[in-house]
Amino acid sequence: MRPSILFEIRATLALAVPLAAANLSQMAMSVTDTVMVGSLGAVPLAAVALGGGFYFTSVVICQGVLNAVAPLAAYAIGAGDREAAGRIGGSGLVLAALLAAPVVAATLEAPRLLDLLGYNPALSREIGRFLHTVAWGAPGVVGFAVLRSLLAAMSRTRPVMIVLALCVPANIALNWLLVFGHLGAPRLGLVGSATASASVQWLMFLGLAATLWRLRRRRAAPRLRGRVSEVAGDIRGILALGLPIGGLQAVEIGVFVFSAVLMGLFGADALAAHQVAINCASITFMVPLGIGQAATVRVAAERGAGTPAAARRAAFVALSLGVAFMAAAALVLWTMPRAIVGAYVATGDPANRKLVALAVRFLSFAAGFQVVDGAQTVAAGALRGYQDTTVPLLLGAFGYWGVGFAGGWALAFPLGFGPIGLWWGFILGLASVATLLTLRLIRRGRRAL
Repeated sequence: MRPSILFEIRATLALAVPLAAANLSQMAMSVTDTVMVGSLGAVPLAAVALGGGFYFTSVVICQGVLNAVAPLAAYAIGAGDREAAGRIGGSGLVLAALLAAPVVAATLEAPRLLDLLGYNPALSREIGRFLHTVAWGAPGVVGFAVLRSLLAAMSRTRPVMIVLALCVPANIALNWLLVFGHLGAPRLGLVGSATASASVQWLMFLGLAATLWRLRRRRAAPRLRGRVSEVAGDIRGILALGLPIGGLQAVEIGVFVFSAVLMGLFGADALAAHQVAINCASITFMVPLGIGQAATVRVAAERGAGTPAAARRAAFVALSLGVAFMAAAALVLWTMPRAIVGAYVATGDPANRKLVALAVRFLSFAAGFQVVDGAQTVAAGALRGYQDTTVPLLLGAFGYWGVGFAGGWALAFPLGFGPIGLWWGFILGLASVATLLTLRLIRRGRRAL
């Protein structure tokens, strides 16, 4: 293996490993919330699932827009303009504050929409209690996205991992105190979980802000400020690059949300089995997601430095690493499905027989799309390093909805394949998007040489 490739592997992993660990930590916090609220009963658990799904979907889309800070700042650093990188980060914080306001407003108003849709009043009321509390974490979590992107652009990803790792036990402790009322704290139940989530989201932001402050004191980080005209121009640049990123995340999330709705038409066992398999696939996805985030930075930095060949090498080293990890993940899902399902439900209980059988079958499909799922997210990340986001959005919309969702619906209903048809749709959609984005990446890499 050539030394340049070995260097790139090390450089990519140095960024990707902490980012992947941070992604897994965020996943762990979500699981913690579900487990602790689950002990309160079906209505609180459903309220967290539905209310949390609405809130976090809104937040993730905003984070997608703000993720444009990473390629823009990395390009500036690669070009030797650290002050511009800091100004972009500061402009991102201004935009984060502007985006947080409508997220909070929409989250506070969501329960009224549920009432109009005819939701059970008791469930709608619980969802409202959850959303009215967790909404106040939105400014913290979108601000966190900006600082994470800036630190990644500066090749300072380890602090991101450390802050998120510390927030996992903090989230557990706050849930334990506020949900159940331990150590003299009020027993707030569902609202306690929302309070814990909002508090931890602010802790995530403050942890990264403290990191940047320390780096700034050592002159290892640029100032996060600029003139009003410069900030306005940076915000326009972030929106131009970031809106398609948020759009791509929206169309991807939307496919899985609507597919879950359709899965519910086949009964509780099918929906529960679907959730088990999707949760497993979401966990493995966190690693190539981190590799894709690293690819964004590596490609943008090399482009900023005026070395297009190195940028192309960075893109395809990251793609290879993502595919290799997901191939290993596919092997685990394929060979150990029953043991994995056993971590979620009692496989020996006769009442769970149908659920277990479906979950095992779904995991075989999840194994089938691991490689293409890893390829599509790394390719999308590398294309962001090329500041190429609009065409990937169009390709993603076609692949996820025109091929994946439409194909899954046709297989599940008109063609009579049932729940399995929806999972075939996932494979078709992800394979289509992975192929299209990889071809786009190859073309961009060649054009840049």
